[in-house]
Amino acid sequence: MLAGKAREAFAGKTRVPALVLAWLKTPTPTGWAVLISGLLAVWIAAQWGWVEAYLIAAICVVVLLLALALVIWPTPHQITIDLPKERIVAGQSAVGAITVTNTRNRPVSSGVIELPIGNGVGHFLVPPLGPRGEWNEMFSVITRRRGLISIGPARSVRSDGLGLLRRVRIWDRPDILRVHPRTLRLSFDATGFQMDVEGVTTAKLSSSDVSFHALRDYEPGDDRRNVHWVSTARLGRLIVRQFEETRRSHHMIILDTAAHSWPSEAFETAISAGASLALAALGASRAVSMSTSSGWVSTTSPVRMLDALTEVEAQDAVDIQDRVRRCIEERAGVSAVTIIVNPNVSDEQASRVARLTGADVSTLVIRIRPGASRRRRKLTRGVLLDCPSLDDLPRLIARGAME
Repeated sequence: MLAGKAREAFAGKTRVPALVLAWLKTPTPTGWAVLISGLLAVWIAAQWGWVEAYLIAAICVVVLLLALALVIWPTPHQITIDLPKERIVAGQSAVGAITVTNTRNRPVSSGVIELPIGNGVGHFLVPPLGPRGEWNEMFSVITRRRGLISIGPARSVRSDGLGLLRRVRIWDRPDILRVHPRTLRLSFDATGFQMDVEGVTTAKLSSSDVSFHALRDYEPGDDRRNVHWVSTARLGRLIVRQFEETRRSHHMIILDTAAHSWPSEAFETAISAGASLALAALGASRAVSMSTSSGWVSTTSPVRMLDALTEVEAQDAVDIQDRVRRCIEERAGVSAVTIIVNPNVSDEQASRVARLTGADVSTLVIRIRPGASRRRRKLTRGVLLDCPSLDDLPRLIARGAME
């Protein structure tokens, strides 16, 4: 009982300062100027008895009282924001709707609604509404690059004609629009070289494996243990089993995200390239890991991965070579590694990075170089691709990137 009263008393004490603070925010800079001018005029009139100062003070008081009469009543509007899509791709537009409802049983005059969108603010002029009337308006959010865009919370604004007082009521919490990086569909096989009976089936035929492919005639050198005796007895000649090779498939993608190395356009291309490669692996139900220079990116599902990439920014982080070493140590058993590096990385540096992955790992280094020509070069261990833009990536990959 006492504890409940104590909580009520504490809530009452905290509510009063909050109310005072809200009213202190009501005057605009112009309103504060009028208020200070009025107080100064009263002081001057009291000190020297100037009639003109009394007149100025009276005008300031009358103007402020008229403004207060217009904003003292709470707003009659109730605001609802509807954002059908919480995720879109960079370059697309998100469409939302704002609904304003008159909560009173009598008509109300027009009003102003403000809707913060990212770093800007949208203004909506609400017409006069009848009793319990509604007003709807569509709005669009144009996106140019990936990231998080905060939409809202909506604010209903009441102000006087002179702009002296401005009473704002904030509705609900902001909605977050996730702008995913642009991606392309790729046909990319990152099975690597390592044989694994629990791996994925490849198109390469073998005379000994666990994935049966077909029957064929015996050839000198074939293992007699693979003879299919039923078919041999029926056809009267030796028939052997043909197999498909099974190889380990775990693709690791490492993004160089060091802040000092990336122009803005190239960095966005790198994020999109990494996302496209990861989606190709996830779409084929292959294991995939992704890392930036500062940490791992979740790849448990395409949506979670794209959500995580939405928030990736270039930042001060460890050197790409140190990050590659750490990733190889933490994710043992990868079959293929793709390293996406910035335009300033030389061929020699790319070769050194590729050698860190191991002799039995298929390695690809993609260097994002806007404005350059597409190029493919064989390294001591692995392949180096020069990719000018995201649209060039499918053509480079189609040429057998890891071969």
